[in-house]
Amino acid sequence: MIQPDATHFSRESTSELSVALNKPESFKLMYWPINAVGAISREILAYGQAKWENLAPGNWQEEKLKTPFQVVPILYIKSQNGQDLVLSESSVIEQYLAKTFGLLGDNDYEEYLIKAFHSSSAAIQSHFAQGVTWEGIEVAKAKHFEFFKSHTLKIWVETHEKHLSDNGNNGHYVGNKLSLADIRTACAIEHFALLPEAPELMEIINKSEALLKVRETVAKDPKIAAWRDSELYKKLSHGSVAFFANPFAFIKAPSN
Repeated sequence: MIQPDATHFSRESTSELSVALNKPESFKLMYWPINAVGAISREILAYGQAKWENLAPGNWQEEKLKTPFQVVPILYIKSQNGQDLVLSESSVIEQYLAKTFGLLGDNDYEEYLIKAFHSSSAAIQSHFAQGVTWEGIEVAKAKHFEFFKSHTLKIWVETHEKHLSDNGNNGHYVGNKLSLADIRTACAIEHFALLPEAPELMEIINKSEALLKVRETVAKDPKIAAWRDSELYKKLSHGSVAFFANPFAFIKAPSN
């Protein structure tokens, strides 16, 4: 079997690479020119006031063969000692950035709580994408959408409402400060709010005062608010609306 010319993870001294990874100087994040899955990492980079550059694929059919798994997002890291490192898979990138910028709590237990809430909110967005956004058969899409609203989303809202209530409904999942879990959930809600199905989805989400509090708390963070007020963020949001109105038109379009 012919292997693609994939960019492999470095096999040098992992101890040295770990030191480099923990001393980043700047970042480049490659993702499509929409919010979607890339929104979380961008918001963490903004929160951390990192030196970073937003990249979008050009000729993806060629470029993907040089990525670890032929998918985005991909985070390119330049360390303080000049080493270049690559991380792939959205959950890994988000957790790395969260650790780098102090968004994983104050101890090991808080970290794993935050990662659990993060995983749940990532899953709800993924379930919708797989069952509705990328379902090409209209009858099946309609059935998946109804099940998502009545079952998957309902359970997510109910369980997260309980966890947030246990923490005092203060806009945070753990303690009283911003975490990866808060940002992940807020980005999931912002994502649903931009979809063609937004009216029906938001009708369900808006019934949860606790989830709305998380959304509001994240949006009011000064550094995240500044990012969302930027021209790039607005452009990405417009791109999301256009893309999700007809995602199949995008993947059928000729490459640049």
